[in-house]
Amino acid sequence: MFRIASRRTSAYTSKLVQAQRQSLTRTIYTNNARPTSQLKPTSGTGLTLSQIPRPRHITFAQRVRLHYREASKGIFRKNPILLPLAIVGVVSAIGAFVFITYVEVTLPQIPPPVADALRTAVYYTEIDLNPPKALQGYKEALRIGVELGMHPFSDEVLGIKLQVAMMLEKAGLVKPAIEVLERTKDEALNWVEQGHNTEAATVGPAKPEAVQTSTLAQTAADKVQIDTEALQDAEEQLREMQEFEARQRDRALKKVVGMQMKLGELYASDHIQDDKKAEAAQVAAVELCLKEMHRRQKLGLPVGGGAEGAEESWLNMTEIATALGELASTYSAKERHELALPLYLRALGLIREAEGGSPSCKQVGLLNNVASAMVGQVQQPGRSQLKPSTAEQNVEAARQWAQKALDMAALIQPPARDEECDVSCVAATYNLGELAELQKKPDVALKRYSEAKSLAKGLGFEEGIAMADEALKRLSKK
Repeated sequence: MFRIASRRTSAYTSKLVQAQRQSLTRTIYTNNARPTSQLKPTSGTGLTLSQIPRPRHITFAQRVRLHYREASKGIFRKNPILLPLAIVGVVSAIGAFVFITYVEVTLPQIPPPVADALRTAVYYTEIDLNPPKALQGYKEALRIGVELGMHPFSDEVLGIKLQVAMMLEKAGLVKPAIEVLERTKDEALNWVEQGHNTEAATVGPAKPEAVQTSTLAQTAADKVQIDTEALQDAEEQLREMQEFEARQRDRALKKVVGMQMKLGELYASDHIQDDKKAEAAQVAAVELCLKEMHRRQKLGLPVGGGAEGAEESWLNMTEIATALGELASTYSAKERHELALPLYLRALGLIREAEGGSPSCKQVGLLNNVASAMVGQVQQPGRSQLKPSTAEQNVEAARQWAQKALDMAALIQPPARDEECDVSCVAATYNLGELAELQKKPDVALKRYSEAKSLAKGLGFEEGIAMADEALKRLSKK
C-alpha cells in the first residue's frame, strides 16, 4: 500500500510541476509577467522555486521571428495552389529581369527597332533555345538594320551574324554555323582588302594627270571666288569619313582573324574532325596577322592596336602572339616541331614587347614550349636530320630555355602568378629530366622527374603525375 501511495503522490507531483511550467510558458508569450516569488508547492514533495525555470524577456526581433514561424506553419496546406504559383511568378520575374538586363547591356549601341527584334532572337538563344525562331529574329534584325542604313560591316551588324553562328553551334548545328562564319568572313575580308587597295592608291605618288587637274583647279580658284568655310567643312567631313572607314576596317579585320580561329576550332571538333581544314584556318589567321603587321610597319602605323584614338580597333601584341602560339601548338601536336619552333619564338618576342618589364605567365609557357620544340626536333625518330654535334647543341640550348622558364616563374608572384605558371613549371621540370637523359645524366634525370611528380601532386595535375611516373619507371629499367 505504501508503494502504491508513493507512486500516486509522485505522479501527482509530476503533473503539478508540468502544469506550473506550462502556465509559466504561456505567461512569457502573453503578458511577460514575472511569476511571484511566493509560489509554493501544494504538496510535501519538497519542490522549490529554483527547480522552476525562470522566464526571460524576449526582444522585438524575437517576437517577429516567433510570429513569422507561427504564420509559416501550415502555409502550404492552406494554400496548395496559390503558393506554388507565387513561387513560379517570383522566379519568372527574376528571370525576366536578368534577361532584360543582359539584352540592354549587350546591345547598347543598336537602334531601338533592331534591338526589339534582337530581344526575341536572344530569348530563343539564351533562355529557350529554339533555332528556327531565333534565326527568324536575327534575320528580322538584319533586315531592319539595312533599312535604317546601318553600316554593313559595323560592329553591330557583324556581331549579329556572329551571334547567329554561336546560336547554331549551341544547338549542335555545327555545319550551318561553319557556313555562316565562312560567308561572313569572306564578305568582310573582301571589303577590307578593297578598302586597303583604295587607300594605297590614294596615298601613292601623284600622277601627271592629278598634277594637271590640280593646276587647272588652282587657275579656276584664281578666277572664281570660293566659299572657303564650306570647302573646309567638306574637307573635314571627308577626313572624318575616311578615318571612320579605316577604324571599321581595323575592327572588321580583327573579327576576321577571330573567325578564322573559331573555324579552326569547329573543324577540329568531334562533329567535323577535319584536321586539314582546321590547320588551314589557323594558318590563314596567322598569315592575315603577319600581313597586316607588315602593312602597318610600311605605313608607319602601330603594329599592335589601332590608329591614334582607336587603340583597340586592331589586335594587340598579346592577341597576335596567341594566334601564333595556337598554330605552333597544332604543329607540335602533329610532331612538326620544325614549324612550331619559329612560331613560338615569334610569339615570345611579341609578348616580351607587349609586357615590357612586367613579365606574365604567358612568357613562362612560351619559354617552356620553345624548349619542348627543340627537344622534339632531336627526338624525332628517322626525321631528325641534325648532325650529332648539332643535336648536342640543341639539347643544351633546350636545357637553357627550360631553365629560363623556371627562373622567370620564380620571379612572378601572386596575383600575377596563376595556374599557367604552375603547370608550365611542371612541364619545364619534366623536360629538364628528359634532357638530362639525352645527356646521359641519369641521376639528374631522376631528380628532375621526382621534382616534376611532386609539383604535379601539389597541383592535382593528373597528367603530369602520370608522365613523371612513366619516366621514373623507364629510368629504373636502364
